[in-house]
Amino acid sequence: MISLYRYGWAGLFWIAASAWAAPEGTKTNSATQAEEGRYRSALLFANVVELIRDEYLDIEKTDYDKMTYAALRGLLSSLDPHSQFLDPENYKLIRTETEGQFGGLGISIGLLENQLTINVPIEGGPAYRAGLLPGDRIVKIDGAGTQKLTLGEAIRKLRGRPGGVVKLTVYRPSETRTMEVSVVREMIQVPTITDVGLLSENTTRGEKIGYLRVTQFGEKTGHEFDAALSRLEAQGAVALILDLRDNPGGLVDAAVEVVSRFVPKDTLVVATEGRKATAERVEYLSRACTRRIKLPTVVLVNGNTASAAEIVAGALQDLGKAVIVGETTFGKGSVQTVQRLDLSVTPDVGVRLTTAHYTTPSRKKIHGVGIEPDITARLTRGEEQSIYRQRSPGLQKSGLPVVEIQDEPLDRAVDLLRGWKVVARRSYPTR
Repeated sequence: MISLYRYGWAGLFWIAASAWAAPEGTKTNSATQAEEGRYRSALLFANVVELIRDEYLDIEKTDYDKMTYAALRGLLSSLDPHSQFLDPENYKLIRTETEGQFGGLGISIGLLENQLTINVPIEGGPAYRAGLLPGDRIVKIDGAGTQKLTLGEAIRKLRGRPGGVVKLTVYRPSETRTMEVSVVREMIQVPTITDVGLLSENTTRGEKIGYLRVTQFGEKTGHEFDAALSRLEAQGAVALILDLRDNPGGLVDAAVEVVSRFVPKDTLVVATEGRKATAERVEYLSRACTRRIKLPTVVLVNGNTASAAEIVAGALQDLGKAVIVGETTFGKGSVQTVQRLDLSVTPDVGVRLTTAHYTTPSRKKIHGVGIEPDITARLTRGEEQSIYRQRSPGLQKSGLPVVEIQDEPLDRAVDLLRGWKVVARRSYPTR
C-alpha cells in the first residue's frame, strides 16, 4: 500500500508515472491498460486535491487527511450500502463492536429510496419499547438531518455509550405523520426466541401445532431453540410453525445451528462465493446435534426477513425440510470483511468491503433477490403494524386496545399443516 504520508502528492505522481512507463512488451495489454487507468486516476485525483488546496475559500477544509477521508468515504459508499471507509474513529468503533462493548437502540436500519429506514426494531430492545415500527423513516438524529449520511455514518451516530439518549425525528409513511422520539441506548441482550407454545384449538381445529418466533440469531439461539422444542414436545406438538417474519438476521453460525436441528451432520447449509467463484467458495456445514426435528414444518417469512434468517429459510426450503409461506424476503446476502490499511502511520484506518455473497445449498443467490416463498400470503402494511403493535408491551401499556387481526400467512400455514396431518392419517390407517 502506497503511503501518501511518506511520499506526498508529488511522490505519488512519480510512483504512478514510473509504473505506467514500464518497458514496452513487459506487460500484457490488459495489464498495461490497468496501469494506464491507475495513472490517470491518481493524476486526476491529485490535481483536484491540489486545486482545492490552492484556491478553495475555507482553508480549514483543505487539510490533506480530511479531503482524502471524504473522498474515500464517497468512493466506498458508491459501491453498495454496506461498504464503508473506516477513518480512525470508525475503525476504533468497529473493533469495539467486535468485542461487544457498545450500546445501541436495538434496530436494524437500511436505505430505502435513499432514506434512512428502520427495517426491524429488535423485540424487547429500547426502540421496540419506544414504539418504533418497521418502515419508519429516521429524518433527524439529535436534530441533524440524515439525508446526506451514509449507512455507516448513521449507525455510528445511533450507537454509543449505554445510558446515552438519542433524539430521533421519525416519519411514519403509513400514518403520514412525523414524531419526535427519545430512546436510551442499552447493551442489546434480549431473548432471541419468543412466543413459544401451541396455537389455540380454535385456530387449528384441534390439531396440536407448535409455534415459536425467532426474533434474531445470536450466540444463545441454539440453546434457546432446543429449550423451546422441548417445551413444545412436552405439550404434544405434532407439527411446527417457525416464524421468521421481521427477523433482521444476526450470526451466521447461529443460523447454521438451527438448520442443524433438521438435517444430518455435514449437510451443506450455506456457502459464500467471491469474485473467483469456486476458488473462493467457503461452505458452512451442519453440526452434530443430539436433537433432530422430524415434525412437518412451515417457515413464515416477509419482506423484513433478512440475512441469517434468509439463510435458514433458504436452506430448509432447498433441503426439503420445510415449506416457506409468506412474501419474498429482504435479500440481504452479502459478506463484508473489515480490512486494516497498512499506511505505516497511526492512527489505524481501514475499509469494510463487500467481498462475497451467500448462496443456498442449491446455489441460489440471496443478495438482491431474496427467498421466494413456496406459498405466497401477504399482509397489508397496516395489518403488519397492527400485529407488531400488539407484540409491543410499551404500546399495550399506553391503553391501545388489543383486537383480533386476520393473519393470512399464519392461517395458510395452519391449513397446510392440518392437511399434512390428514394425509398422513389416511396414508397410514389404524389396523
